[in-house]
Amino acid sequence: MANRLKDMGETASWRLMVSAAIEGAKKAGFEAKRQPGRGLSNTWELTKDGVTQVASVRTTRDRWIAFPPLDGGTRWKTLDNVELVLVAAADDYENPQNVDVYVFPAGEVRERFDASYKARIDNGHKVRNDYGMWVKLDAGDPSVPGQVGAGIAEEHPSIARFSIDELETQITPATEKAVEEATPEPEAAAEQPQADPTPVFTNVGGVLSWARAEIARLSGMSTDAIKLDLKIEA
Repeated sequence: MANRLKDMGETASWRLMVSAAIEGAKKAGFEAKRQPGRGLSNTWELTKDGVTQVASVRTTRDRWIAFPPLDGGTRWKTLDNVELVLVAAADDYENPQNVDVYVFPAGEVRERFDASYKARIDNGHKVRNDYGMWVKLDAGDPSVPGQVGAGIAEEHPSIARFSIDELETQITPATEKAVEEATPEPEAAAEQPQADPTPVFTNVGGVLSWARAEIARLSGMSTDAIKLDLKIEA
């Protein structure tokens, strides 16, 4: 089954989902204005009822979001200086049909990231400074260090849902123009989802390396701690 977000390519799918986030905010009564000069850091001003708040926009196709820790987890890049986190999340990784939009208080997002960071460190995991650390939007298993802090989407229901068909045909010109003005910056690599995690492999070693990296991402453990045994029976 075709994955529509994957098939349209990284840049096009990113722009589509950022557009969904902005259209969702507008649907919820916010006026949205992108802060210039921030590239894929993607920071917007959201105004509602005369109150303007700064929002960090995140997109996710697998319903995990990332922020990079700084100074041993005492600060969070692109999170500490905002009041809101605006997220566009695909409804399904393998077969996305819709994009859900959420608005989270940044303070609560920080609390969850702090808890996740502490759980990983307390369990001997390595968390790199200035490199994205992932937390799950949906409910997780709190006994797994990498899933501590999960579930913010359970506490804050989505403010909007758009089908991919809607997004491809009904994005307003103003939103499309503002999103297209975003240009990649080096810091974005640690903050935004990377290339699709199902590459084409040319050897068994590549498969095992990818599997170890995925297990580490989901468990919050270092790849050095992941050992896989392969048995092939003819």
